Amino acid sequence: MGNSYDIWLSAAVSTVSHINHLLEWFGDAEGVFRAKEKEITEDSILTPSEKAFLTSPVKEENRNSRYEYVCRNDIRMICRHEKDYPKRFDCLDDPPYGIFVQGKLPPPDIPSIAVVGSRRASPYGENVAELFAGELAAAGIIIVSGLAMGIDGISHRAALENKGFTVGVLGSGIGVPYPKENWKLYQQMREKGCIISEHGPGVPPLKQNFPHRNRLISALSDGILVVEAAERSGTLITVDRGLEQGKDIFAVPGRIGDRNSEGCLNLIRQGAFLVTKPEQIIAELASNYPSVRKNCGTYRQLSFNFPNDFEEFNENSENLILGIARDEKVVYDLCRLDARHFDELLSQSGLTVARLSEVLYSLQQKGIVRQAIPNYYSRKG
Repeated sequence: MGNSYDIWLSAAVSTVSHINHLLEWFGDAEGVFRAKEKEITEDSILTPSEKAFLTSPVKEENRNSRYEYVCRNDIRMICRHEKDYPKRFDCLDDPPYGIFVQGKLPPPDIPSIAVVGSRRASPYGENVAELFAGELAAAGIIIVSGLAMGIDGISHRAALENKGFTVGVLGSGIGVPYPKENWKLYQQMREKGCIISEHGPGVPPLKQNFPHRNRLISALSDGILVVEAAERSGTLITVDRGLEQGKDIFAVPGRIGDRNSEGCLNLIRQGAFLVTKPEQIIAELASNYPSVRKNCGTYRQLSFNFPNDFEEFNENSENLILGIARDEKVVYDLCRLDARHFDELLSQSGLTVARLSEVLYSLQQKGIVRQAIPNYYSRKG
């Protein structure tokens, strides 16, 4: 297990290259800690914030407090030279100096799939992520993701709900979950799954940490499943790192013209595996991993009903059965499983702002329309 100096150094320096640079000069983490201030401040590689942390007048207190936090919260730091360090990181040119772990590390002989996608997933994407992650987990496949909003969080939850194992890789220090909305999920995962970070305790979720974090998500996985991604989505950074590591890429197709589908459709054009059923990925992994349960008995077909916008409003209508009035029928028909903005519904329905607001509220109360994100409405799948 890493000592207090290793823990302190992992909190002080944000990139592996900078840590390696310091170790080359000072030998080990304790050597960095005891380095003269001038040696640090005159270094041309380190950032100003790193220099400030490394030379802080309270660095002794910083080291002790972080070490105590790790011990108190049942966190392990596993350094590169230790036997428990994940072998899957051997594929990296820049493996972490050490990783912080809460929960139980996944067995190296169990297959895993990274499930990644948009933070602002559509209801269609949410359904797909829940289906695939749940079925893969039920088949004995580990689900790896980044504990973010949208596809990440849905995939982790689906794995837990199907009594599977899931790993969350943070772009912040352990104990600093991001986003805060996933705090309950974070707690469940550290008890029933695994949380991993290469950053020391207290490191905030800095923007530059997340693209770097994605290399760990792909390294821990046998393949990467992309559920929804825009053309220039950050999700594609994980794909790029996965391709560098020789991982299989799976993509779920979406509707043409849908912004969240552009990234997946481009991947398919470039040769990614097009998948429409979890069993396609299960079959792919089963050839190399006998532990995979090909027929876990829980597979359910994903299907959505998209009725005609101009269906007759008669006694047999779905809308009459649901008890929807005429204005509500108009708005309900305009809604789809992919969310539509309030302004789009306003222009197409011909209703006033006040009346449309009233109708949408009524449909939400009936449980057949939802507002997944502010001002975007969709049917419940």
